[in-house]
Amino acid sequence: MLYLNSILFLIAAALIPPLVLLGVVYRLDKIEREPPGLLIALFFRGVLAMFPILVLEVLADQFIDFFPWRPIVYLFLAYFVVPGFIEEGVKYRVLVRRTWNEPNFNYQFDAVVYSVFVSLGFAAVENVLYVLTSGFSTAVARAVFSIPGHAMFGVVMGAALGQAKWLERHGQREQAASLRTRAWLTAAVLHGLYDFLLVGFGWIFYVYFVLLVIYVVRLLKRSAREDGPVG
Repeated sequence: MLYLNSILFLIAAALIPPLVLLGVVYRLDKIEREPPGLLIALFFRGVLAMFPILVLEVLADQFIDFFPWRPIVYLFLAYFVVPGFIEEGVKYRVLVRRTWNEPNFNYQFDAVVYSVFVSLGFAAVENVLYVLTSGFSTAVARAVFSIPGHAMFGVVMGAALGQAKWLERHGQREQAASLRTRAWLTAAVLHGLYDFLLVGFGWIFYVYFVLLVIYVVRLLKRSAREDGPVG
C-alpha cells in the first residue's frame, strides 16, 4: 500500500505543473473559450505523440552514433537537432492536422491554446516517465524548467499559426505557408538551444532560460490582448 501511495504521489507531482499551466493559458482566452472536448482531445493527441517521437529519436540516435569522434557535432545533433526538430516537428504535425480546418478555430489566440495543449500533453507523459524513474527531486527540477519550456515552445508555435490562419483567410496563401513553416522552425530552434545549452553550458543556459521566459510571457500577453477573428 505504501508503495502504491508513493507511485500515486509521484504521478501527481509530475502532472500538476502541466495542468496548472494549461489552466493559465485557458483563462487567457477571453473572447471565446474553446470546447473542453476539443482541448482534451488535443491533450491526449500530445500524449500519443510520444510514440512516433520515440521511434524517430531511436532511429536518429543510430545515425548520431557515427559521430562519437567529433564531440561538437555529436552534441549538436544529439541535443539540438534531435529533440528540437523531431519533438517540435511531430507536435506541429499533430496540431495542424487536427486544428487547421477546425470550425472552432475562429480567433488567432485559439492557435496558442491548441498548441499549448498538444505540447503539454506530450510534456505530461514525458514528465511522468522521468519522475517515476528518477524520483521527486526530478519532478521539482522539471516543474521549474522542462514543463514551462514545453509550454513556451507551444506558445511560440501557436502565436505564429494564429497569424498564418489570418493570412490564409485573407487570401495571402504563400505568406501563410511561409509563416506555418516558421512556426515549426522557431519552436524547434528554441527547443534545440534549450537542450544544447542545458548540457554543460552552466550559467549561459540560465541566462537563455530567463530571456526566453521574458520573451514568451510578453508574446503570450500580447497575443491574448490583441486577439481577433481569423476571418
